[in-house]
Amino acid sequence: MIALLLLAACSAEKVETAAPAAGDGTLALTFGIDSDYLAAMEEPAVGTFYGSFWRGSEVTSLGPDDGAEDLGGIEVVLDLTDGGPTAVMFTSGPLPAEEIVVLGFLDSDANTDPGAPGPDAKDPVTLPNDNDFDVVAGQETTVEVYFGLLNP
Repeated sequence: MIALLLLAACSAEKVETAAPAAGDGTLALTFGIDSDYLAAMEEPAVGTFYGSFWRGSEVTSLGPDDGAEDLGGIEVVLDLTDGGPTAVMFTSGPLPAEEIVVLGFLDSDANTDPGAPGPDAKDPVTLPNDNDFDVVAGQETTVEVYFGLLNP
């Protein structure tokens, strides 16, 4: 019995999560989609959301600045057939206490390359001005990531 416990302890993978630094906070993401775009979709609003967190100071209305580096990726399966908002579907790791933008898309037709994801026609996408959030130091803030456009 002891040998079995020792074997289990040796083979168990230790998972460490980073504790937020004093100036960091987290974002808890819910998701929703514009009802007009939901009605215009050719397939159900179900699929994997591929996105990233970006510093607001490095994003314009056209997207991230050249040379900007994302602060972490997001990959979560969503069902937005009722338009949302959903329950919390994803919680970030520690993010700096500043304006953070969530950019990404819902692969509603399941045809993207997961190794290099990108939206195609009619995939719902997020817009920078709809998805900029203030991270509060030492707190988890619940926000709604909003799909305000179907990719042309």
